[in-house]
Amino acid sequence: METNRTRQLREKMVHRKASICSERAVFYTKSFKQTEGQSYILRKAKAFAYTLDHMTIYFEPDSLIFGNQASRNFAAPIFPEYSIQWVIDELDEFDKREGDVFYIDEKTKDDLRAVAPYWLHHTHEDEVNRNLTKAIRLAEKQGVIHRGGISMSGDGHIVPDHPTVLKRGFRSIIEEAQLRMKTADEEQKNYYEAVIISLEGALRYFKRYGRLARDMYQKEADPKWLRIADMADTMMEQGARSFYEAVEVTYMIHLLQMIESNGHSFSYGRFDQYIEPYYEHDIKAGVLTQEEAQEITSHMFIMNSSLNKIRPYGHTRYSQGYPLYSNLVVGGLTPEGKDGTNAMTYICIEAMHQCGLAEPNFSARYHENSPQPYLEACAKLIRTGHGMPSMFNDKTVIKGLMDLGIPQADAYDYCPIGCVETGVPGKYGHRATGMTYVNWGKVFEIVMHHGTDPNSGITMLSDDTEYKTYDDLWNAWKKYLKFYSDISVECDAICDASLAVYDADPFASCLIQNSMEQGKTLKNGGCLYDVISQSNIGPSIVGNSLYTFKKLVYESHRYTPAQIVAACDANWQDPESKKIQNEILRLPKFGNDDDEVDAIVKDVFNSYLELLPGYSTLRKGKGPKVSCYTMSTSNITSYVPNGFVVGATPDGRIAGSPLNEGCSPTQGTDVNGPTAVINSVSKLPNEKVGAGQLLNMRFSKDSLAGDENLDRFVSFLKVSAKKGIYHNQFNVVSSQELRQAQIHPEQYEDLIVRVAGYCAQFVSLMPQTQDAIIARTENTF
Repeated sequence: METNRTRQLREKMVHRKASICSERAVFYTKSFKQTEGQSYILRKAKAFAYTLDHMTIYFEPDSLIFGNQASRNFAAPIFPEYSIQWVIDELDEFDKREGDVFYIDEKTKDDLRAVAPYWLHHTHEDEVNRNLTKAIRLAEKQGVIHRGGISMSGDGHIVPDHPTVLKRGFRSIIEEAQLRMKTADEEQKNYYEAVIISLEGALRYFKRYGRLARDMYQKEADPKWLRIADMADTMMEQGARSFYEAVEVTYMIHLLQMIESNGHSFSYGRFDQYIEPYYEHDIKAGVLTQEEAQEITSHMFIMNSSLNKIRPYGHTRYSQGYPLYSNLVVGGLTPEGKDGTNAMTYICIEAMHQCGLAEPNFSARYHENSPQPYLEACAKLIRTGHGMPSMFNDKTVIKGLMDLGIPQADAYDYCPIGCVETGVPGKYGHRATGMTYVNWGKVFEIVMHHGTDPNSGITMLSDDTEYKTYDDLWNAWKKYLKFYSDISVECDAICDASLAVYDADPFASCLIQNSMEQGKTLKNGGCLYDVISQSNIGPSIVGNSLYTFKKLVYESHRYTPAQIVAACDANWQDPESKKIQNEILRLPKFGNDDDEVDAIVKDVFNSYLELLPGYSTLRKGKGPKVSCYTMSTSNITSYVPNGFVVGATPDGRIAGSPLNEGCSPTQGTDVNGPTAVINSVSKLPNEKVGAGQLLNMRFSKDSLAGDENLDRFVSFLKVSAKKGIYHNQFNVVSSQELRQAQIHPEQYEDLIVRVAGYCAQFVSLMPQTQDAIIARTENTF
């Protein structure tokens, strides 16, 4: 049952306003000025601890969970060591944005202008820019690649080893670091000293809340404050002593990672699995009721919406809706291969019902023996229309991870990280996906124009080959794909090398297995598994376009390649071009269970997968047991701005419109129903896309209404799993409601939609992204 304070806390988060906080930037600057000449990792650790000692702390009055990232609710800190120039350039524009608006007062602007000179030319972004090659810069001007956050912010995409940390506490890790320092080399000593400084700072941070809670008790005499004070006074000096403390510490670890680094996708992993022992212990001991556990869990979920991150406006187009991608997953198989559904699984599902917000990014694992009540509970949550949970198929994901060399028990213990990326909690390093973004729609446009980008006029790979056969065209695609993939991997390496210095993160690193043993941060190889991927955008667009050439040019000979290209260049505006477009639109498209076009899309996937064995990360041979590239189709909202720079394509798409999202069909082209969609997707090499295969679908509300329709939907999930679908996520909302939200945004502040691999308030999105969501097919059974 939802309590009054849960409702009040949620209501506050629904109406919160994003703002900018300068405290972290000011404190980091003060600390860095005092540590000139010391190793960078020590400077980072000391600045982290100094900030925790001096930053504003407060309690949300209605919340049982405490901990704040900035001086105000939903305020975004500034991280000047990563990048600062864009902050100064946009200071007067933050509150004028078309989407992801941030309010900022004049004092905050003055603070940031005052610290900026210290950091200019000395940031992660500056280091990356100094090392970019001509080829990378030209590919960016063409619109083929986009660096995004990896070149100007922290890396993120981390899931700590929660079970171990909750059992040991921070003091035990400090003592381990002290012991290891005795036999360490200089680099390792710096790391261990940084770990000690960071964890001691975190312990002092907890105690500050204890003192504040005792002050609150003196004012209000509410026993809640004494309970919090007693917990905070010694929190993590030892392992977690109760369910309440375990949940509170888990949240604290999450926000401390976000204070240390402005990466995103710091995720909770298998929350129901590692919290359940504390729940069972306290229930049996009679010190906790299910109702109390529910309220504590619901509050932790809701408090995630008090956290925030700001990005440059240019990158915001790729990542709209104030997303943090804080994935939390329930259910699925245990490392021993048994079903892991437990009491906490259902408490978490109910917590998401009560939360109904965009964070945490709630996911559910399932398999062929998942309990029927669990699948029904997930389906009931999905039909609320909040876009959660997204569903992960254990069989396909586990096989994909094992094929990368991940041991079976660890593969069985996987979790989503961020959007739909998958990895092993507590054992993966940074960045399961989201390195360089590669615009496959633009690559194909350049293929059509024999090496020249028609927008910029830039030619990087000279090619006067005449595409006389389909094989000629296909081979050209493969050549250009490799050419640009090589450039993007080079870009990854440049950003990675800089992040190894500027994203030194002793706090986050020491919570991952192998980091303490190696005496290294994650970016230097301090993890068990180092698996990364890029974001590849537009495979369905490319496949459908290739199919057009195959059918209308090389088989029926109705048109020449030049006529198709000319019609695209005309954006289908003149009569002849319009006639060609009408024929193209009548051709089968991916997502309708047509074997021929589906096979071509599969070929597109395989053309990239074939390249991956030739790519390595900077950490190969430097500590991790597995270090490799894999594939991902997790591309957040980048399918929208990537479409801006691509002209009309031979699948009938108009210039500047979105590309397809993930492995989903192009918006509105799947016309044969939901079963046809999963039949098409099932033909893809899903188990080889080891960092996440994103499928996004929209259903009408009526299609899930009532018990009979709910049963149909659960059956649809089961069939999806049998067919090998990697992942599926759902919007259950009508086009009419979405259009009304565009007209009357003030009436729809609590409308949460599934954007890509994450959810967001619909009204916070840019109009182009809102339109792309509306353009998705509204399925019914």
